[in-house]
Amino acid sequence: MVEKDGSINFGTFRVPFHDANILDAPLYATGAPRFWKNFRLKEWQHFGIVTPAHYIGMVIFDAKFTGISFFYIYDRQENTRIEYSLQASGKSVRVAREVYHDRCLFEAGGYRLSFENNLNEGFHRITVDIAAKQEKPAVRGEIIVHEDLIRFEPLVQVSPVTRCRPFYTHKTAVPASGRIMVGTREMVLEGKDCIALLDEQKTFYPYVSFWKWATAAGYTDDGRFVAFNLCRNMIEDDADANENCFWLDGKISCLKEARFAFDDPLLPWKVKTADGRADLTFRPAGERAESISIARVIRSDFRQPFGLYNGVLTGERGELYQVKDFFGLAEHHVTRY
Repeated sequence: MVEKDGSINFGTFRVPFHDANILDAPLYATGAPRFWKNFRLKEWQHFGIVTPAHYIGMVIFDAKFTGISFFYIYDRQENTRIEYSLQASGKSVRVAREVYHDRCLFEAGGYRLSFENNLNEGFHRITVDIAAKQEKPAVRGEIIVHEDLIRFEPLVQVSPVTRCRPFYTHKTAVPASGRIMVGTREMVLEGKDCIALLDEQKTFYPYVSFWKWATAAGYTDDGRFVAFNLCRNMIEDDADANENCFWLDGKISCLKEARFAFDDPLLPWKVKTADGRADLTFRPAGERAESISIARVIRSDFRQPFGLYNGVLTGERGELYQVKDFFGLAEHHVTRY
């Protein structure tokens, strides 16, 4: 990602970097010591697993001043959610340097979540081992995320927060399979109807930042696999320096800047791109929310509603793809860190 002279390869790429060496970026025009760059770096790996009956969301996030992880299961039919979350630091949290042969790990207090990245072999392995706590059952199991770079084209984007400060993300939508035990109940994930949404990110965020995000996946009436990723953040010139796209049967189509309109995160959202190729409405069914405040200096206000998307996506030659009740997420996140 970063050359030996500190120059950064900005742009949209076909595959994730084998060496996502973001710490070699200057950060400031005059440079910065490596320990400070490491402290300013925010990095995470997030998976969302969409099944016909459930949604499973999870993250391992290293904010450097703290580590954060959550794992939750939302029952789409019963409209109920079980969530487990922890904050810890130091050796409790680790985020992979790259996704070809490395792993993320969060382990503390009867909670263990691991993302084993094996992109050279075309998969990621999620293992979860969470002890029962009060009224919440134990959760154990394994999910395989089938990211075959021959079949599925990922979104890989390096955008300029400034010319010295890169924003790196790798996202994809691919099949998932596996088994999860929730107490004595077994959840079986079949690759033919379960979709994994992967979000890997490494960014030198400015002290005050924000993003609005929309993602979902599903199948059209004629059986085509469709997913999308739309975001607006602190990148000022985001006509091309953005992470906006949709996938059709694993093939990516890049979009122009995305704009979001809503009065409250739990009320309907409108999401459109400037080229008119994405025109969507999102109706939340619930949300995951978290607020962190440390000494009035560090602050994170996180709202992640989940629900159904409807609308239309337009292909590069004008073909239309209907989005009908696709399950997905939206996010409204304001930070100061």
